[in-house]
Amino acid sequence: MTKTVKFSAVGDLTFGDHPMCVGFGAFSRFRSEEPLFPFRKALPVLRRAELLFGNLECTHSAQSLRDRDYHSVQMRGEARLVAALPGAGFKVVNVANNHSLQHGSDSFRDTVSMIQRAGLGCCGLAADPLATRAMPHVATVNGLSVGFLGYSLRPRQYFEHVPLYAEGHGDEMVRDVGALSRQVDAVVVSVHWGEEFIQEPAPSEVALARRLVDAGAMLVIGHHPHVLRGIEHYGRGCIAYSLGNFVCDMVWDDTLRTSAVLECELTPEGVRNVALTPVWINDDFQPEPLKGAPAERALASLAEMSSAIARAPATDDAEVNAGYARRADSVLRQIRAKSHRFFLAQVWRYPKVMLLQQLATYARNRVHERLARD
Repeated sequence: MTKTVKFSAVGDLTFGDHPMCVGFGAFSRFRSEEPLFPFRKALPVLRRAELLFGNLECTHSAQSLRDRDYHSVQMRGEARLVAALPGAGFKVVNVANNHSLQHGSDSFRDTVSMIQRAGLGCCGLAADPLATRAMPHVATVNGLSVGFLGYSLRPRQYFEHVPLYAEGHGDEMVRDVGALSRQVDAVVVSVHWGEEFIQEPAPSEVALARRLVDAGAMLVIGHHPHVLRGIEHYGRGCIAYSLGNFVCDMVWDDTLRTSAVLECELTPEGVRNVALTPVWINDDFQPEPLKGAPAERALASLAEMSSAIARAPATDDAEVNAGYARRADSVLRQIRAKSHRFFLAQVWRYPKVMLLQQLATYARNRVHERLARD
């Protein structure tokens, strides 16, 4: 009898206040609720999985916290929410992302310890001093061994040293996948990549994802863009270029609030019965499964994006990717403008001490951007 595992994956799990929501975002909303509150609406879907995976987007440690410092309080979750993840059905999380070291190496290590104490698998840790290779995590369910690898391909934002998570480079990632595929029945690769907010992958990302499947990956799961992107059935594998936000307080645009749970069956022969359950992030920052016409519209949009990927180029060609970068920059500017309007509409909700620091940060960032353009 074929070994089969019901596998599910979700997008970014962000339990901290976004910089635009300090004082009333996800952390602030969840802290007065029971630990499973973020997942309460989605539990029936999540618990269908025998192996549930997600990207844990930020630190959950209070180490080095300065509670009146705008930069220190943002993008921090709570330890109790990590401890609650198994109760929602989670078995493995990725920590290779651009926010996991935002508050320092000690906070990162503390968060990894929380994950391990909760009995969760952790992927994305660096396996070598240069952080080019990933330390695999292997989970065995129903006799099927599933190996997880995690990488962040995003630039170092909050530090300059070599990170404790795997940054990964194409050739090293391919070697990691090839080596792990010879040891397990199925390989799942989590990749934190891409430009934010644009609902199409870069041609270079398509090329890399296909290389990973060719090397032996059964699933490639993308995170970071904060929006849903299409999926691609390629070879014996499946590529989800971005699952978007899942638990998050970025509520200033509908594309940031629309997410999906990827559900499938993993077998030694490949992926089968791939399905997507669309969800909407409600005003309490909870993912809530869509039904009826809204679900149909979300799935139709996903199908259209998936078809476009099949027609798009898959290449590292600089000129082709430069054209994509220009489109991505245009989308970024549009969403950023919406976030600024959100800020103005919500200005009365910010703690005064945080508001003053946020305004100073905004002004400083705009000056730096102008100097960079000049």
